[in-house]
Amino acid sequence: MENDPNCIGEVRAFQTTVEHVEARTGLAYADLIDRFEQELGRLDPAATNALVAQKAPWSEVKSKIERMAGPRGLMIIFRADQGAVTSLSGTTKRSSLYIVGNPIIASDIIGIDPRAGFYVPFRVCIYDDGSPSGAIIGYDRPSSFLGALAQRELVAYGALLDAKIDGLVRDLCKKT
Repeated sequence: MENDPNCIGEVRAFQTTVEHVEARTGLAYADLIDRFEQELGRLDPAATNALVAQKAPWSEVKSKIERMAGPRGLMIIFRADQGAVTSLSGTTKRSSLYIVGNPIIASDIIGIDPRAGFYVPFRVCIYDDGSPSGAIIGYDRPSSFLGALAQRELVAYGALLDAKIDGLVRDLCKKT
């Protein structure tokens, strides 16, 4: 979409390279889902809505989010079981898309560049392609998509998120 006359301001389109990671885990799909979910915290929407409603101080928000995030500092914000619906087509599919992140880290990132809200939280897909080698976990490496914003201050955050998700995947692959 180049400079659409219906848009008030400039419209820009650009290409960037994103590093995609896929790891065949050796685990059955259901086992990978279970282990992945055990390794991460889970965002509690009722708790976050209550924090917003009461206009909680940032220190309280951080405390509650840190408890939700668990030991890896990441949490499942949302899961879409894509296979459940798409299997109604008559062919069984096993695929779950997760939105993974940490609102505290996201606050820092979006504070540097509001466009980063497009990239954090990030997506992780767990799927089974029928191979006897087990289910696969795939994700785009956070440093690569944050790099698209060309903000030097985001480099450390990209590396931090890479280390968190790469470490999780490495540990999931070891536990087979």
